[in-house]
Amino acid sequence: MRRIGIIVFLTSLSFSMHAQLNQEVIATSGGYNVNGNVSLSWTLGETIIPTLHSQDGSLILSHGFQQKLLVTAIEETFSDLFKIKVFPNPASDAISIQFNSPVNDEITVDILDTQGKILKTDKIEPASVEKQMNLQDLPGGIYYFRLSRGKNRNVYKVVKL
Repeated sequence: MRRIGIIVFLTSLSFSMHAQLNQEVIATSGGYNVNGNVSLSWTLGETIIPTLHSQDGSLILSHGFQQKLLVTAIEETFSDLFKIKVFPNPASDAISIQFNSPVNDEITVDILDTQGKILKTDKIEPASVEKQMNLQDLPGGIYYFRLSRGKNRNVYKVVKL
């Protein structure tokens, strides 16, 4: 009877140790990559824990968590067309968007919060070299100014005091 108890205990202990070493996550996307002595297991939108092993397998290093991240895809930029200055930054009441030469087409300016929600939209008319935007109705925080003209986009991070 004592032997059966010990066998059951050791079996359950080995299963629990195995479960702790092999964590699994169900996610929409992810992957596992190995390069030499380094392996990286990742998931999209879930916790990310890279794990490093020593050559003899005696050392394991795991760390890190993926934080929420705002990503704005930019296919093309205005940098080939003209230079843009967004100032002052940080700003309190208003922000200026200045171009080194008059713009040829209408440009849309979207002000986004850190979650990507559009708070304000304005237009920069053709032949303009500067646009003033009032920020008095926005609370202090971090905002993103997205300038769009067709498929061309630039995004600028602005701090409102």
